Order: sequence, then structure tokens, then C-alpha cells
Amino acid sequence: MTQPRPAERETLPSYLSRLAASKGVATPEFAYDLKGSFNRFLNCDPEMIEALSVWARLTPHDTGELLSWTGVRAGNVRLDYRGDTVISRALRNPIVRGCPTCLREDATRAPSEPTSAMVMRGDWQLREVSICLRHHMLLVPLWTEDRPEGRFDMQFQLSLILDRIMSGQLDGAGVEPSSFDLWLDDRLSRRPDQTWLAPHSTSATAAFCRMFGAGLIPEKENPIAHQHAACAAGYDVVKQGPDAIKARLTKMSFEGDGVADGVRQVYHRMLTSLGSHLRDEPAFDVFREILRDAVLDLWPLGAGESVFGHVLPERRIHSVVTAASELSINPGRLRPLLVEAGAIAADDHRPHARVIFDARRFVPLLASISEFVPDGAMRKTLGATETEMMALEQAGILIPRTALTVARLRWHPKDAEALIDELKGYALPCDPTDAKGWVTIQVAQARTGVSVKRIFSGLRDGALRLWQQSPTAGYHGFRVDLADIVAMDDASSAQSDHTLSLSEFGRGIGIRDAAQLLALVEAGDLLAQEIIHPVTRRRMWTVSESSIAAFRARFLNLTMIEQEFGLQRNVSRSILKQRAIQPHLAGKGNFGTLYLRVEVERALQSAGHKKT
Repeated sequence: MTQPRPAERETLPSYLSRLAASKGVATPEFAYDLKGSFNRFLNCDPEMIEALSVWARLTPHDTGELLSWTGVRAGNVRLDYRGDTVISRALRNPIVRGCPTCLREDATRAPSEPTSAMVMRGDWQLREVSICLRHHMLLVPLWTEDRPEGRFDMQFQLSLILDRIMSGQLDGAGVEPSSFDLWLDDRLSRRPDQTWLAPHSTSATAAFCRMFGAGLIPEKENPIAHQHAACAAGYDVVKQGPDAIKARLTKMSFEGDGVADGVRQVYHRMLTSLGSHLRDEPAFDVFREILRDAVLDLWPLGAGESVFGHVLPERRIHSVVTAASELSINPGRLRPLLVEAGAIAADDHRPHARVIFDARRFVPLLASISEFVPDGAMRKTLGATETEMMALEQAGILIPRTALTVARLRWHPKDAEALIDELKGYALPCDPTDAKGWVTIQVAQARTGVSVKRIFSGLRDGALRLWQQSPTAGYHGFRVDLADIVAMDDASSAQSDHTLSLSEFGRGIGIRDAAQLLALVEAGDLLAQEIIHPVTRRRMWTVSESSIAAFRARFLNLTMIEQEFGLQRNVSRSILKQRAIQPHLAGKGNFGTLYLRVEVERALQSAGHKKT
């Protein structure tokens, strides 16, 4: 009988076992005849490899291929396999797999001693290899053995199942090769890789595809069939690059209806593996970085929490639940406020725990919400009666921080304080000589029919005088002169171009930031006039009705869109973003979010929205 030569992709234990079978001796005995032990061969002892090479007349290429497909120790629990550093357990599994059809074809070449021709291929060892590309069949478990000496005695193990192999009883199911199967075979054959994965470890990439794909497919009863499908599904996403991986994770965060995060549920095992027993494997670093970036954008982690060794210096993402917890309010009450502010979408129907938003961007919003108070507390801060506060709200003098009618907490105390400070600025420095005609603003409205809004305009224009009954009195303690109001009302018909203070104009269009208003004035986008208040003698800016009309004809912001089109802020913001409408003078100063009217109206009309 001709002495066997190493076959393509054959492992060292397989070749040693075939040589022993061809000589009619047990594999351990044959190893002993070569002046060594079978265990030394399994450890690829250089002295034993040299002895075998001399005895079998192997070329350096033959020896190199045997060792390359076997895997040679390269440090602690690592093997050098096909030029790649592989974790031992990725190759050395107690469950030995193979293709019975390949083995049956091998056996026909040596009918008298089949095990001398039956080749165990080195690619079958790798965990992510699931099929025989030659026969388009799934690999199957051939035997299970914990002891390496028994597991790798191929002659002995194959002899035990020879009849089942030859009868076809063990044959795997037919299956079409996937793109992953072809890619992995090319990598193991050292053919060029045309994907972005070319510089990265074959074993680590294959393992990541398997772990990632396992979260994309339903469980299969056959473990090898499930692994084959998982690797294929994972590779189809991974080969597209880091952005595709992140996009798939983001999409997954919207899937399912459980309370817990979908990504965390599906990929708990993968994330745990990459963060624990694979933590010190540098070949997985590239995938850890991709997952870390995605996780940091998806999970509401707090400052100090760690993701794959990266400790967050500050919170990046909030969920409705985490934000509500920090504010000590009910998530159900917080969510509508977040929708109104554009932090989350109104059509996002996921549970509170899975709806996330940018924590850093909305720090001011959350800080403000944390200080919101109910009507009663606001009246107390303002020092007003229920009727007076209702009148101020209806006049647009005191504006709730939320337009939600169901909101219990809708006022910010600072707005009450600001209003009192404004009124103190208008107040006379001393008591009037005749206090009989001086009444509260609410009483003045009732007696004269002049609206509260018009009375405030008169105060801001200097047409009315104001008296504060006592230094500690709230809104109810301020008094106006009925005679002044009657005179102002009589003169109002002669006014052709009424003016508003700059701050009053700003409140009407949702801009409370004085710096933004002044920036618009300085840029020439809003015509305003600086005057001396006739009573307080302080400098103040006023805006005429014609200037207001010119401004509104040119610009729109989210508040103005809501006023004119009846659209919630997050809806209009989404439409403008989709149509790439950029804010006016974006990045050139503190102008707020102001858009050119012609661009906004065109975008809204194309989206099917008309003025209400």
C-alpha cells in the first residue's frame, strides 16, 4: 500500500492517524514508534514534527500546511491558525464536526483500510464553519470527547462510526452557501478580501458576525443550522461597515414592545462576552468600539457608568423614566412636556423606559421642568388672586411654560418674579397725593373696560402711572389711576402706530431671551427704537406695529408656526429638518431658531399644511 501523503487542509492529528492506520497500528503506538508520545504530537512539539517529517519525507511546505490547518500554540490559550491568532476554544471543541460525504468519498480510495484515507479537514475545526462548500451540506457532530488524546485519535473515532458514515446515516442537511461561507473560505484560503474587514482578524470577525447575527434571526432547533443562519445574517450587515451596524442596532431599539431596551435584551450575551472573557482580546477592539458608540447613543447611562472600559464623564442619553426619576415626577406627566419641547416624537409609542433623548441638549429644559409649580403655588409667588392670574394668562402677560391643558405643573416661579420686578420698575417713587382714584389693575379693567393687556401696554409705553401699595406687596398690591386709563383710552383712537416694548414683542413670538432680541435689532432684522421711559427715566427698546408686521412678513419661528399653522413644535421641526431648511444666520450669532418665512411656508405647504 502506498504511504499516504498529506491532503489539502488536513490537520496533523488526522495525518498521523492515517499513517498509523496504513501500518495497521494504533495511533498512540505509531507515535511511540517515532520516539515520542501522541500528546507531544498534539502539542506540535518541534522535535516530534521533525521526526515525522523525516520519516514521512515531508517537504517544508507539507509540514507548514499541516501545522497551519491544525493550529499551533501561540501563548496562553491562543493558537496560530492560518496566520491568525485564534482563541483556543474557537478551534479545540470536545464536539468534533465534519462532512460525512467527504469522508465517505475518501474511504472509497482505500476499501481495505478506509480510515487510512479518511481526512479530517482543518477548516471543520473553526466554530463558525458550518457547511461543506464542496457538497453544500451542513457539517454534523461526529463524536464528542473531552480528553484530547481520545478526541484527536481519528483512526479510532472514525472506526467506531464507519458503518454509519458509509450508509449515509450521518449526512447533514443540504444547504446553499451564504455570502459569509464564501467570505470565510476565501479568508482561510488566504485569498484577497475586498471588504472593509480585510485588515481585521478572520476569527474575531467571524465570531462577531455569529454573535451579531444571532440577534437578528429566530432560534433554530438544529444548533449548526442556527449558527449557519446567524453567521449569514450577521455578515450581511457587518460587511456594510460600522454605520450599518449602528443603524441596525438603532432600528432594533424601536422594535418589540417590552419595557427593557431591545438591544440589551437581544445582545446581553454578546455584550457580556466582549466585556468579560474577550475583554483582553485586541482582535475584538474594532467591534467593541462600534458597539460602544452605538450603546452610548442608545442607552440612558448615567455619569460614572462604564461601557467596555469607557467611563462616562456625564450622562449623554436620558429615557423618559431616567429623566422622570431625576426630577422626582411621574413619567406619564413628564412625557407630554418632552413631546411639546421637541425632545421626543409624538408618534414614538414605545414604553417610557425605551424612549430616549439627548440629555445634554435638554439640560435647560429639564432644569426648568424641575422647578415648575401648580396654579396655587404660582398665585402665591405672584401675590395675585385667582381671577387676576387668569386675566394675566388670557392677556398673554403671564404665559405658562407649557400649553398642555392637562398639565398640573405648568408655571415657572421666575416668570412671576420677573413680572413683579418689571412692575416695580414702573412704580412711582412715592405715594400719590390722592389715593382715592387708584385701584388694582383687575378692578381698573372691570370699571373702564380697558383690557389688562392694554393697561400693561400703557405702563410699558409710559402712558400710565403705577403705585406699589407696600414694598412687599405682590401683584395685587399695585395700583393704577383710573383717570390715567380713561385719558389713555380717549387718546388711543388718535394713535396710528402703537408700540410695544421689545420684551413684550419677544414674549408674543416665544422669544424670552433679551440677548437674542437685541441681536436681531443689531443685525437689522428687527427695527426698534431706544427711548427714555417717561416715568422710570430708564432706557428701553420699543417696536412699532409696522416694524412687527415687517418682521412677521419676513420670518417665522416654531412659536409663530404653531400660532399660524396650528402645528406642534416637534412636528414642524421634523418637517423643516426633512427638507433641509436651515435657521436664518445659523452659527453667526445668538439669533435663536429663526427661519425665512418664504422657505418655511413652501416646506409646510408641500407637506400638506395650511394656515389655520
